[in-house]
Amino acid sequence: MTQKPPQPVRRGVGELVFQTIQDLHNAGRIATRSIVKEMTGQSYSVVDDHVKRMLEDGRLRRVSPGVFEPVEELPAAQAISLTVLPSGMAKLEVGDACLDLNPADCRRIGSLFRGSSEEMTSLQGARELSDAIADLRRQLALAQHRVDQQDEVIRRLQRLPKQAEIQFL
Repeated sequence: MTQKPPQPVRRGVGELVFQTIQDLHNAGRIATRSIVKEMTGQSYSVVDDHVKRMLEDGRLRRVSPGVFEPVEELPAAQAISLTVLPSGMAKLEVGDACLDLNPADCRRIGSLFRGSSEEMTSLQGARELSDAIADLRRQLALAQHRVDQQDEVIRRLQRLPKQAEIQFL
């Protein structure tokens, strides 16, 4: 009896869409329907259908209209404690694990976490900036709407025709 060669694992389109969104998120890029469509080669209706289902299932969250990101499923947080001893040694406790660290180890661990810390600071700053820009755009649109309304009231009070109503000979 001959055995068939193992077939590659077929992922569904939904998993392809989710993985694409996750890859974009991990790369620090935004995931929009047009970007996901382009990267997966699927149609807008297919992408929209899968994204809608994932939003309902709680696998994705909407960051802003048309922009979504995966919901991160992290393990439960553990108790963490760092005690610096008078000798310069330190005890790092994470859950049930305890590490005795000398000052060189502490510096090395700190420098290793520095990149993660700066990345988180940068991502949070970018998110706050994006939120502030969106808020300013809403305020600007509201202010422009008010100015347009005031201009219309003034035009009516002065009985001036709208530009489109002026007849040229």
